[in-house]
Amino acid sequence: MFGMIVGILFGVYVIAAVINVVGVIIGAVFSGVGALLGGAFSGESLAIGIMLGTAWYLIRKRNESPRNDA
Repeated sequence: MFGMIVGILFGVYVIAAVINVVGVIIGAVFSGVGALLGGAFSGESLAIGIMLGTAWYLIRKRNESPRNDA
């Protein structure tokens, strides 16, 4: 009887430890994603992205052939 109680308590302890480790891993993943998004939307990177997007749009617009639908 005493062994069964110890076994159940040990099982609960192991389950709590596994849940704690999974929580730490998930927290680290979300922290890393947040850091990447924060770096992507910082002022300098955002300005570079706007400039590259505008240049890409203008180059595509210039390279389009005029359409003669008549």
